[in-house]
Amino acid sequence: MNLTDLPQLLDERSGDPAGHVMHDVRLRGVRAKVVGRRRRRIATWTTCAVVALGGVATAAVVPGLHSDVAPVPADSPSPVRTIDGFPEYADGARLVAVKSATLPERRVELTIVPTTLDLVVSTRCDDALLQEQLSINGHDFVSHGDCGAGHLGPGWANYGVAVGRPSTFVLTITGVRQLNQSGEIQTQVPSSGTFGLAIGERVPLDQYPVPPRSSGTLGPLLLPAGCTEVPCGDFVIIRSDPADPSRAVRKTVIWKTIETIKMDSQTPGLLHLRVNGKEITTGRWWDYSTIPDSMYGDKDGRWTREFGLTLRPGDPVTIEVVPEGTTGAWQIVFAP
Repeated sequence: MNLTDLPQLLDERSGDPAGHVMHDVRLRGVRAKVVGRRRRRIATWTTCAVVALGGVATAAVVPGLHSDVAPVPADSPSPVRTIDGFPEYADGARLVAVKSATLPERRVELTIVPTTLDLVVSTRCDDALLQEQLSINGHDFVSHGDCGAGHLGPGWANYGVAVGRPSTFVLTITGVRQLNQSGEIQTQVPSSGTFGLAIGERVPLDQYPVPPRSSGTLGPLLLPAGCTEVPCGDFVIIRSDPADPSRAVRKTVIWKTIETIKMDSQTPGLLHLRVNGKEITTGRWWDYSTIPDSMYGDKDGRWTREFGLTLRPGDPVTIEVVPEGTTGAWQIVFAP
């Protein structure tokens, strides 16, 4: 097969667009968003080598990440096709490589040259109880977890992944999770079934086919347990401008050590969170499910090490939230 034949093959494998459901992957199994959630315009996929191992394995590299076609508006998305059982777009990413195999084959391998570290890695199995092992550049990433999880960056650099340098991802099926008569979990390698590995790169929001906004009521933004209004105790709660959810919101607070940060949005979009001028995270949503995004707090000096932020209880601290693409209400909760 040559590069001219490959796009035709992918089109033939594409499923019915009406059956494509994106969440799957946020990549935090949860396929969560991990969260989605994290950026930048994709450069042309110049080199993506796919290594096919053994008899029944198949592999495909998604062509044409750049085109002359203008980005699809969020309120009129193009249909999402599937490639080897994976949606071409999911959790904010577009597939750049995918490979599948049929049991008793137990291993698939993909070698890619990333153009970003904002990656989404997904696995798929006919049987959700199949157990998987995932390694990246020889480093163990997942050991004997349930197949079908999604894994999100950042953090890929810890496994030797670098922009412009080949990285190898290996998925191995190690057995199937079962209970015997004594209730203990036993594993064995099934004799039939299919499984696959896919890698996507995050794309800008205006290039992602978010689903159309329904005419129904958007999901509520829930307050922390025990809170009935804002403000609430030691929680710092920042909400969108009711008149304009796309407007940036800035607030100065008296700092208390934060355990976690929880972010919610009613609609697709990004929330860039800055503390004393440093962007510490971006919440990401690609549909209307209002699944919360989250981040660790500043305990144990983590923010000092990672962001150069030294925040002392009692200090005035400026928090700024800059929305991107949001059309509904959002909130961020700093939990002590």
